[in-house]
Amino acid sequence: MNKSILIVGWKQELEQVESLVSSLENAQVILFDDEGLVWAPSKKVDNIEFLVIEQGQFTHRDSSLKAPSEIALWLYKNPSFDTIYFSRYAGLGYFANVLHQTVERCMYWNIRWFGCHSVQQDYANAKRFLDKNGLLLSYLEKHQKRKRTQLKNERSQINIDDVSVIIPFHNRIDYLPLTLLSVAQQGTGLEVVIVNDASSQLEREQLADLVKDPRFSNLHIKIIDSKTPLGASNARNKGAANTNRDYIFFLDDDDILAPDALRLCCDTLSRENADVITVAFCFFEGDGIPDFANEKGMLIQFHDAKDWSSALLYNCVGGISALYRKVAFEQAKGFQCGEFAGEEDWQLILKLSFTGKNIVNIPLPLLWYRNTPFSLSKKMLRYESRQQLFALYESVLPEPLVALSEFVTSTQHMQKSSSDEIAMLGWELYPYRENPVYIYGGGELGRNVLKFLKKLEPSISIELIIDRNALFIKEIMGCKVVTLDKCLFKDNAVVVIASLSFVDEIAAQLPSSVSHVIKLKK
Repeated sequence: MNKSILIVGWKQELEQVESLVSSLENAQVILFDDEGLVWAPSKKVDNIEFLVIEQGQFTHRDSSLKAPSEIALWLYKNPSFDTIYFSRYAGLGYFANVLHQTVERCMYWNIRWFGCHSVQQDYANAKRFLDKNGLLLSYLEKHQKRKRTQLKNERSQINIDDVSVIIPFHNRIDYLPLTLLSVAQQGTGLEVVIVNDASSQLEREQLADLVKDPRFSNLHIKIIDSKTPLGASNARNKGAANTNRDYIFFLDDDDILAPDALRLCCDTLSRENADVITVAFCFFEGDGIPDFANEKGMLIQFHDAKDWSSALLYNCVGGISALYRKVAFEQAKGFQCGEFAGEEDWQLILKLSFTGKNIVNIPLPLLWYRNTPFSLSKKMLRYESRQQLFALYESVLPEPLVALSEFVTSTQHMQKSSSDEIAMLGWELYPYRENPVYIYGGGELGRNVLKFLKKLEPSISIELIIDRNALFIKEIMGCKVVTLDKCLFKDNAVVVIASLSFVDEIAAQLPSSVSHVIKLKK
């Protein structure tokens, strides 16, 4: 019986691929262009069968990861090749090799490599030392051939009923049944700890009725009640403190687990003797359960929690929905929650990495993150969050480099500044300079808008900032922060919507007393 062989490379490596194919039998080829799209020459090449894989389900947060992500996902669905040759360039085989190490159905692959490393030299020549893509691709190139973890003899199988799923809940009863359905489909015996974070009385009563639903009879559900607001991460800490299970998995109350997600996480944590298992996830929109095979969305890939250089620029280490050994979570003292800060998942996983914990990523979208105007990720205040993150680096950097973290992220922020867009506000507001001005959004963009408009005072009169997180923010740069339902608009009000998404939905909620709405185009 002939064994099947696949060669995966880049368009510019066609000659090398032709040479490689000439020494093999029954080899098939997949090539990508610089945009991560599958490419095949217009003319037939002797003795080479070019495969065209389906693309288009996902957009990608990091465009440079499009090709390595999509070949890994395709191979997971089509794992029938015996030997796979990957190009060394730009980490093309990184995620497929991670699957080979962590997921049982992919472990029989014989992975080999061809071509040359060159990304690091490309970026060094261009002197783009702080370039995110350069750091990322150089790291993937260098580490994509890493060997599988050496297993310890005492490794034992982790069962689903060893896991507790921690769900913080606050006034989102409409989505929670779908979240619980996705958990119930994972298997029997799971514990679910729902931390009711100061929901309304009606929502409390509906929650109590919901957990009695026979659809969830295979779950052990308990509700931990808090009448005072904790915030999502403090609620997660409270949930973790109220379980005796050895492993904990965090899930938001509107998100959806893919089938077998927890089984894959448990198997990988056991096989790799890991402390934390992170997964890729996909942003999706809508009110139902996604069609995992066809639903379109943005794919977020994490790679290695030891890539501390890339982690200065963005979260490459993992999200909230991850499987933890409870003892490791407790040793790290859980999520550290600042009054205004977010990104606690990034901070916690990075902290664990700094202390030598084994953190393994499964590069499959096992978590589907529901994207709504009120998603928790939209409440984050980036500057305050990054200050907490920088404090972690102080523990691992030598004293002369303690300022490096803030320098690197500040440089990156300046490179993608929206200052031109904000500067145009002056011209757009000029006809309304005598009207009361309100800013919708207390996050990073809203603060930049406020900082700019304050320079125009007293010509411009700034009344209030509107933000759904007003209970915690209260005041920004001397301006009071209120929720939309508490805002009493003056006549002929002008609202600047300082949001990068759901702008039209926000505008639709504004009262008729608002005479003009300015939507930033960025």
